[in-house]
Amino acid sequence: MPEPKGSLTAAQYEIMAVIWDVGDAGMTIADIWQVIAASRDIGRTTVLNQVDRLEKRGWLRRLPGDGPTRFCPTLSKKDASRQLVAGFVSD
Repeated sequence: MPEPKGSLTAAQYEIMAVIWDVGDAGMTIADIWQVIAASRDIGRTTVLNQVDRLEKRGWLRRLPGDGPTRFCPTLSKKDASRQLVAGFVSD
């Protein structure tokens, strides 16, 4: 699988952190939204749009299966941090 493209905004990193916490089981849009909405005001559509962008750029992938779509990270938190730092240093 190719490396994810680009860097992460603060909001995107927040979503990734929530998903990294649950591991390979992945999360639905509703699950992600509920976790973030518990600590701050955020719309479900905002989460949906950010997850869509993260998937298109290769940070998230859809898990196969029936029922609601679940998303999981394509990189571990450690590997993602390494990539983000390398991008920061090269810029």
